[in-house]
Amino acid sequence: MTPQPHTRRPAPARNPDTARFLTGPKGRTAALTLPGRWAEQALCAQADPDAWYPDKGGSSAIARRICGACPVRPQCLDYALSGADTWHGIATGIWGGTTPRERAAMRRARKAAAA
Repeated sequence: MTPQPHTRRPAPARNPDTARFLTGPKGRTAALTLPGRWAEQALCAQADPDAWYPDKGGSSAIARRICGACPVRPQCLDYALSGADTWHGIATGIWGGTTPRERAAMRRARKAAAA
């Protein structure tokens, strides 16, 4: 039996004790800080993780609605912007109520403000 490659990652609150790694420039791997205790309060831990990883063209409305009511949404978004939303160099999923495209724009704005 051949193992199947992973196509999706669990939401951060689903497995807070598992180390996460990022693939950086030229294939280097950097360890990512695990989410804090805030992840235990995340509403996504009580919902279907597939809602945070909609298929291309699929709706993210359910995840966004849950994120909108989540008490730890700002911490989740900061965690995602730190690189937690990246899987093999590609930003994925709904984090802190935002899409990968929205987070990319936030990163560009932060970089421009820092320059």
